[in-house]
Amino acid sequence: MSHTILTFPETLRSKVSDEGFPHVSFSMVRGEAGEFTDIHLFVPIGMASSDNMNYGSSELGAIGAIASNKRIGGRAGSGGTKEKSGADYIAALTKKFKSGGGISGGLATAFELKSGLVVNPYTATTFEGVNVRSFEFAFKLVPTSREESKTAHMIENAFRKYMYPKERGAGSLEYPPTFRIEFMSGGRPNKYMPRIIDTYLTSMSANYNATGNAFHQNDGVLGAAPTEIDLSMTFQEVRSITRDDLYGDTLVYKDGHSNSGHVVGAPSDTPGEAAAYTADLSNSAVDQGAELLGVE
Repeated sequence: MSHTILTFPETLRSKVSDEGFPHVSFSMVRGEAGEFTDIHLFVPIGMASSDNMNYGSSELGAIGAIASNKRIGGRAGSGGTKEKSGADYIAALTKKFKSGGGISGGLATAFELKSGLVVNPYTATTFEGVNVRSFEFAFKLVPTSREESKTAHMIENAFRKYMYPKERGAGSLEYPPTFRIEFMSGGRPNKYMPRIIDTYLTSMSANYNATGNAFHQNDGVLGAAPTEIDLSMTFQEVRSITRDDLYGDTLVYKDGHSNSGHVVGAPSDTPGEAAAYTADLSNSAVDQGAELLGVE
């Protein structure tokens, strides 16, 4: 099958060409080139984008006290280093007896409750990383003709086929292809919508004829197509990102995808190159293994 652009519904094609209509484009980036080059669909209703950081906490203890003391001592007009008070000694002594447990620990806890004084743990929030983003898409495909039924069928199976890995030997699998998702306005990126680096399709579900059990006429080849298909898909970015993946020197999303891939596969993450890259690695590994075993 020759490479083609799958567009649903068919009316979207003219809207994009003539009116610069907003839509979303899916293309395979890393992996073998499939039966299509791009899939163009309407932007789903209620498209959401969620960004999450991972933070923890750490008790600085004595180090925090020293740092705080230096900060206060160095502040203009603070009057120098902050001196310890009687409360500091009471709190420290109470903590020491509490750590001993037993009767003394119980008495120390009772004294702490009465005095209302505890040692400041100097708890600080710590940045621990960026969570990998996921994006959910829900499309309702309602074909109005035999040709649109075929296109809807091809779109469903294109996503399903290339979310799976491919066998590359008796005990090895090749990574599934990655998908590049771009929100478009006509033929240009729509920078009002999220910028997404390359992704894997991690889950997909299809619901047929959700509102009625009707089918199009049997086409004599594939059978009778359902009158509607609901596709729900989750795409996960290939790695955690930084602000440099999204922005340059302004508050507008940057152009291009030169750094949208990851370390797995072909360095440039372009169609077909990953398969060749993997084949080269496999052939080298086989040659080295044969050499070690003394097999020619």
